[in-house]
Amino acid sequence: MSYLTGAIYPTHGETVLNAPLETAVEAYQAGASAVALGYISPTDTELTHLQSIFKLHELAIEDSMLGHQRAKLERYGDSLLAVVRPAVYLDAEEEVHLGEVHLFVGRNYLVCIVQDKLRTPERMREVLGGFFAEPDASIARLLHRILDNTVDRYMPVLSGLETDSDEIEDALFTDGGKNRGISQRIYGLLNQVIDFQRACKPLDSMLVRIVEDLRIGALDASPRPGVTPRRVEDESVELQRQFRDVHDHVMQIRDRLEDLRTSLQNALTVHDTLVAQQQNEDMKRISAGAAILVVPTIIGSIYGMNFEYLPELKWEYGYPASLLLMVLACVGVYFFFKRRGWF
Repeated sequence: MSYLTGAIYPTHGETVLNAPLETAVEAYQAGASAVALGYISPTDTELTHLQSIFKLHELAIEDSMLGHQRAKLERYGDSLLAVVRPAVYLDAEEEVHLGEVHLFVGRNYLVCIVQDKLRTPERMREVLGGFFAEPDASIARLLHRILDNTVDRYMPVLSGLETDSDEIEDALFTDGGKNRGISQRIYGLLNQVIDFQRACKPLDSMLVRIVEDLRIGALDASPRPGVTPRRVEDESVELQRQFRDVHDHVMQIRDRLEDLRTSLQNALTVHDTLVAQQQNEDMKRISAGAAILVVPTIIGSIYGMNFEYLPELKWEYGYPASLLLMVLACVGVYFFFKRRGWF
């Protein structure tokens, strides 16, 4: 069943957690100060039903139906669609698994659509339940909690990528480029970093826009109806600080990812250089070996000619002498190349 949980923060009375969908919808229509719904991989029919309840824009619903969206923030009138990409790093496979979460945010509702299996139902209930357990909760504060949680979970992913990058650098200079499989490892890890960058990069502008919406009042920071304007302003200022803090974390992650990408690109260049040097050393040894073999070949070819007058031809030690000459010549050529570092 795709419907996960509903949480209601009524204008008066106690908070209702794990509410049935019908109860949450009735509370929203009755004017509850905050309603949050969670879905995992909803069907098109369920999304259409949500659209009719919350008056969601058809383009926003279409994005959720299609899935595979980049991280982004779109405003449709009084509502927002935020797409974020949670991440988990699998160290054994050296892969970053990216999820996809769609957040429909209105003045008094938040609908969370999870399009992946990175977040368990238990985790989603924990996020929503923990939020509504706070006094004076607001939808803007729930949005902050979800985005902050997503960015915090980027840190272990980044640490895993950096650890594997360090391992690659150590292996690179240990074997001197002889490990031919290391280039595939570098290239694979570089692709994972690039994919992770694509997930993180849009969060920069997203958070800036959210802070601006809070500043101008386009995103409601009111904890519940009826509070004083001063209280709303204080809550808005505090939320702006908290969103800016998340933005700072995103910028730190982006900078570290850029450094990591540069490091891996340099490692790939260094590996290619080491491989070229190794190939050059191999070619030098092959060339030196060929030069050594040329010497006895020349001597043997001369004495193989059918001339009557050849040096030492009639001498009884002529044959052993020619063999000795070949050996001495080969040894001389070998030490010549040895002194030049070709062996």
